[in-house]
Amino acid sequence: MEPDLALLQRVLTVVLNLSFALFAGGSAASLWLRARHSPWAATLLPRLRRVLLVACGAAMLAHVAILWVEAASMAEVPLAEAWPAVRSVLTATHYGLAWTIGAVALVVTGATCAAGSRAQAGSAATALRIAAIGVLLYSRSMVSHAGAGGDFTWAVAVDWVHLVLASVWTGAVIVAGLLALRLLPNDELASRSDCACYVEALSRSATIALAGILVTGAISTWRVLASPADLIGNPYGTTLLIKVGLVLCAAALGGVNRFLVMPQLIASLQAAGPPQRKASRRFARVLQAEAVILLAVIIAAAFLTSTPPPMAD
Repeated sequence: MEPDLALLQRVLTVVLNLSFALFAGGSAASLWLRARHSPWAATLLPRLRRVLLVACGAAMLAHVAILWVEAASMAEVPLAEAWPAVRSVLTATHYGLAWTIGAVALVVTGATCAAGSRAQAGSAATALRIAAIGVLLYSRSMVSHAGAGGDFTWAVAVDWVHLVLASVWTGAVIVAGLLALRLLPNDELASRSDCACYVEALSRSATIALAGILVTGAISTWRVLASPADLIGNPYGTTLLIKVGLVLCAAALGGVNRFLVMPQLIASLQAAGPPQRKASRRFARVLQAEAVILLAVIIAAAFLTSTPPPMAD
């Protein structure tokens, strides 16, 4: 029973982390476009709202399911008999406290996503959604390896910043590659200008997020590994190396877009006359490849969070 529960827990963690990434990426894209009024932006914003709603629904289901699986695992009972254990976990454990905090934040996030377009675009609703997503991600850091020493430590803070930046990078790339830039702007100058601003905001945010991810990831690795030798010969080290390799591959694709493809795309969007579709499609294809790799990073991260580091053995 235990291996099946462990695998199910990892699958649910992937769904949860992917939902968080879509929250962050969709919210960032909505923030970048909230003051834009071109036909391209007006068409994209309702689609971003649907992404947020789908992510919210998936996150709620996964959040409830992962509590059930965790309770069954703790009590060593089948899933069908886990309800008494679920109540005990909620009322008497640190995991239950963190889960409840995350559940409240998730409800607030869902409420702001479900609000009407005018209310959703308001400054108060936007700030509330961003704050709720931050609390939601912090609740996950509370039950990570970093939370072993307490809920308000530098280790948890570093893990939270890492999770926030990873969610922004992953979500922004997925939203851009699979949604925003598959909807190419028409020949209207306002649409092309808004698309150019969106691409520049995406690139700038991804660059900042990647730099922060590398720094916080290095700090977290230094905290849990006694020496570089701990990277070899154990499941945690192997999974970490796979994750780092995938991140570097995604970063390389981002660099290709940033330095080789994006200048052509921006020049095309800002030039007089019809925009060149070739540059837009090339940029989107590289983003899509990057999104696939980042999905693999999410899967590796789910295995990493459920694998004890060597120092814990």
